[in-house]
Amino acid sequence: MGLGIAVPPAVSGPAPRRLVIRQQAPGDRVYRSVPIDGDDEVAMTWMHSVDKTPWWEYYRAVGDELVLDCTELSLMGAGTPFEAPRTELDGDMVRLCGLDEHFAAVRWIHSHRVHHRIYVNGELLLPTRAIDHHVHAEMIVIGD
Repeated sequence: MGLGIAVPPAVSGPAPRRLVIRQQAPGDRVYRSVPIDGDDEVAMTWMHSVDKTPWWEYYRAVGDELVLDCTELSLMGAGTPFEAPRTELDGDMVRLCGLDEHFAAVRWIHSHRVHHRIYVNGELLLPTRAIDHHVHAEMIVIGD
């Protein structure tokens, strides 16, 4: 009688991915790295440096990109999307959705004065002071 070897069936599905917030090259500091999938909502927020009003951007991970779906702000002007498929008003906030803008990386100069923060599914992932003031930061999706 021969010995049988149990072989687990192949695991199918998308490869695991991570949302990584790090210092832009040539820096190598990683501030946060968490598992992410296409159902997760990543929100980035800050206060507009001139108007002092909140600005929110909502992303989802698609493959190795971040896809901007919605932007929420209280004032319209230079730099704001103007042809959103869906527009909603909530008090003094305008929510522009269906933007479908793809980014290999979202990059910014981190500022404590404008209170940059990042949330995943409504939970604070990156508080303002997690990154030093004026660091060139980026948020990317990478495979494990």
